[in-house]
Amino acid sequence: MADFAYDVRDLKFILNEWLDMEEVFGLERFRDNYGPEDVDFILNEVYKLAKEMIFPANREGDQTGVKFENGSVRVPQGIVKAYRFLQENGWGSANESLASDTIMPLTLYRAYNEILMAACPALSSYIKLTTGAANLIYRFGTDRDREKFLENMLNGKWSGTMCLTEPNAGSDVGDAATRAYPTEDPRIYKIKGTKMFITGGETDLTENIIHMVLARPEGGAPGSKGLGLYIVPKIWVNEDGSLGEPNDVTCIAVEHKMGLKASATAMLSFGENDNCRGILVGDPPDASGTSRGLAMMFHMMNESRIGTGHNALAQMAAAYYFAARYATERVQGRPFTSPGAGRVPIIKHEDIRRMLMEMKAQVEAIRAMVFRGFYYLDIAEHSPDKERAGRCQGLAEILTPLIKTYAAETAWAMVGQAIQVYGGVGYTEEYPASQYARDVKILSIWEGTSFIHAMDLVGRKMRMTGGKPFAGWMEDRKEFIEKHKNAEGFGPEMARLEKACQCVEVIKNIYDSYYAHLPEKGRLIPLYATRVLTCCAQLFAAESILDQALVARQKLAATAPDHPDRAFYEGKIAAARYFVHGILPNVYMITDLIAAADETALECPEEAFLAV
Repeated sequence: MADFAYDVRDLKFILNEWLDMEEVFGLERFRDNYGPEDVDFILNEVYKLAKEMIFPANREGDQTGVKFENGSVRVPQGIVKAYRFLQENGWGSANESLASDTIMPLTLYRAYNEILMAACPALSSYIKLTTGAANLIYRFGTDRDREKFLENMLNGKWSGTMCLTEPNAGSDVGDAATRAYPTEDPRIYKIKGTKMFITGGETDLTENIIHMVLARPEGGAPGSKGLGLYIVPKIWVNEDGSLGEPNDVTCIAVEHKMGLKASATAMLSFGENDNCRGILVGDPPDASGTSRGLAMMFHMMNESRIGTGHNALAQMAAAYYFAARYATERVQGRPFTSPGAGRVPIIKHEDIRRMLMEMKAQVEAIRAMVFRGFYYLDIAEHSPDKERAGRCQGLAEILTPLIKTYAAETAWAMVGQAIQVYGGVGYTEEYPASQYARDVKILSIWEGTSFIHAMDLVGRKMRMTGGKPFAGWMEDRKEFIEKHKNAEGFGPEMARLEKACQCVEVIKNIYDSYYAHLPEKGRLIPLYATRVLTCCAQLFAAESILDQALVARQKLAATAPDHPDRAFYEGKIAAARYFVHGILPNVYMITDLIAAADETALECPEEAFLAV
């Protein structure tokens, strides 16, 4: 098994040379604690930690997996040790928590967190979910809730979860059957029901687990609008903050998964003995039975969605880096143009170069897209300029389904490419690519399937507020093209980008016509939705990596011929060119498909899909 390696240089480029981090570090929330001088130190320290502790724990976690016995779950000891180390030594949940006095900018936190996710994908969810649950309590809980729960969640003593899915209510969250019954205390409800696919739902990582549970109170309206949100500790927390008795939360089973084996995915029963208590978050249902539970939970869900896309990026990047290094070490075959020569490392072969170039281009373009999203979120959350904050929030909302879905779908394909570079040994468990393949597939399903996010894009994000935010998003793309269309050395690339932008406009107009001719055109909307999302994501990713290439060209001109950074900058420019010429034309093809409005998939008899 090769040692862990990661492209920390690209993360430093993003924070030190590309994004306007002076604006972020200058925000009042961060200026006294973090600055540009911290970037390299933090990334270097975490990279060292990832190599020495986190990646070895990843191997153990995959081989051992979680163990479920008598309602309790044991997590592999390397994972336990790594989790506690990160939480106790300042690398965990507190850095992303709104309740923390020393919260990091998302751009910085997520840069180092990407390294940790790549080193051990199963570990990252425990930390992320704890942060998300703590942020929900911070945003919507009472002062007393914050006093009782946040300190121990942020110091790692307690963990957190998000409980939505049920055996008969997956993506249809509004069909949830879990109930909340009032007690004499207006803030305390009895919780009864079953939740499944709960990451970290039962573990021995911490002494307590704080579940954020969606349940329907008595009198709650049907559907999602009737769901309330409740804080349900595994162990009841007394008024003085001490731990009380078990809170009638039982782990029934853990899932036997194809990957992420060190991440406990639990089925939980609440209130089997009629003694599970939950603390109401927000107001009780109004006269119509409407609660804001799901609306509040969406804050945690959206954090998890962009985080899921980032996790996918980290895994495909790690698989690519392992494959690239193997390609320099594996000697096999002779050059096509010189068959009489000696055998060469496989990186000398043209098709291996093509696969490596595609992986590099996708990784760096998606990373650029992801970090623009984090940048927008930093400004949206913390800028005193309300107009700018609002605009950045709108941009982040449009980007969320793009990041989550395109990164997750592309990661599955790119990890497959990494295995292909390895050849036969890539299909064995002796090399890390096979684990990344098993671990990464869930990310196109987690936090909403790709189709759910595609429908969010075409049905909501493109149309919200009369379509103005999306129109503004498109104007940004046009402004970039207009500003740089005559950039020296990038004329063909800018022309292709402009064509892709025009294609997305065509698609938007087609979808406007579909909505204007409901119901007869209605089924075309979901039929092509995921392809529309792909087009928008590839347009934005192409622009992002081209923007990086423009910076890299300037840096290259000022870099000495023998400086090691020359290869980095040349590679950045090459990745941008490859993405625009080799990947972005997919947008043109999809536009033609959508314009043709082929309905074969809908017209084919259902029986024809089945084996006879």
